[in-house]
Amino acid sequence: MLLQFTFSNFGSFEGEASLDMRASGSSELSTHVRAIGNDKVLPVASIYGANASGKSTVYSAFEFMSLYVSQSFYLTDEKKVKGTKMLTPKPFAMSSSKDKPSEFEVNYVTTVKGKCKYINYGFMLDKDGVGEEWLKTNSKTGVSRNQEYKTLFHRTRGQNTVYGNSLERFRHNIEISLSERVLLLSLGAKLKVKELIDVRDWFLENETIDCSNYLFDGLEAKIIPDGIVDNTEAKNRLLEFINSFDSSIIDLEFEKAPKSDNKDDESYLVFAIHESREKDTRVRIPFDDESSGTIKMFLLYQVFNDVLRNGSLLFADELDIKLHPLLMRNILLTMADPSKNPNNAQLIFTTHNTVYMDMGLLRRDEIWFTEKNTNVSDLYSLSDFIDPSGEKVRKDANYERNYLLGRYGAIPSLSNLLGESDNGWAN
Repeated sequence: MLLQFTFSNFGSFEGEASLDMRASGSSELSTHVRAIGNDKVLPVASIYGANASGKSTVYSAFEFMSLYVSQSFYLTDEKKVKGTKMLTPKPFAMSSSKDKPSEFEVNYVTTVKGKCKYINYGFMLDKDGVGEEWLKTNSKTGVSRNQEYKTLFHRTRGQNTVYGNSLERFRHNIEISLSERVLLLSLGAKLKVKELIDVRDWFLENETIDCSNYLFDGLEAKIIPDGIVDNTEAKNRLLEFINSFDSSIIDLEFEKAPKSDNKDDESYLVFAIHESREKDTRVRIPFDDESSGTIKMFLLYQVFNDVLRNGSLLFADELDIKLHPLLMRNILLTMADPSKNPNNAQLIFTTHNTVYMDMGLLRRDEIWFTEKNTNVSDLYSLSDFIDPSGEKVRKDANYERNYLLGRYGAIPSLSNLLGESDNGWAN
């Protein structure tokens, strides 16, 4: 499980920002808390804030880190660079920070043969490539006791790389192949170094989805979940999932799509079967003619299945776009329920919908805010928020009401939106 994601000098964040998934000592919604090793970890984090406050930047920072881990290896091949998605960091552009490195770091805990293993991995990037990179492990303690971590490697530009005992025998092969823009982690995983494969695969198993991106919203219905075409049981599970929010669909049918010139793999057209008003007749409708919410949930089905099965992380920007609040409620309840989420999968999502604050769904330490002041974003949790009187937010407070009243910050400034008046609305 992810314990902490930290980044700095990226997008609208100039200084360090840290999203901490470890639970506070609060007793609220105690079933949300997972005891992992020496830590208590949360399965959900929500991020609120005004438009352009930095919510999506938190998502983009994690997506960028994951992308660089998975793709930086290909930067060794100049022929592939042109076809590789741009892997250039986006430093804070409003000051001299644009010339400084961007930093990314994760702390997570995994279980190996029944024993917990803590991982600390991070790197610093600038316009010239990787300035620093490190990987440390610990089998005894959590994030707060870094002094007990064992170094697998520590790489610093202009200095000799430090290798732990388990990686020393790979030193020669790594160093003759490593280039300035490539992560040692990515290269080592390609060289089949198990310790590095395990960390690389942690990033690969996680899912990042930008639900506000029209390319995601416009995915064709022929992108279908695994095994659905040939496995009746798998299709029935998908149908049951769809019926939980759209009972009008009574069956699904699939047809092979014509092959395009640039694709060799098989793809399918999906049709939703509806019962007609006329007796004993059915109506066959292309799935991309269904509601946008139904299409979105269809596309999310495989993602949620993979995350729940693998016990991995789903980080989604604007996850609830076009979804009814009760559907989101069901998603959050599923993630928080140990019986429905036995492998401790996690969900981090950005949202504007404050209703989730008022449905008994989120703890204070599962509610995060981004706020921008003088063009610089800040990230903080409700559980850490201190009001002007020096008091923390009580667990029986009306989070939604207080947030909309501006008591926690992170709301848009509306005074000049339509023209200022005495009551805050346009005349």
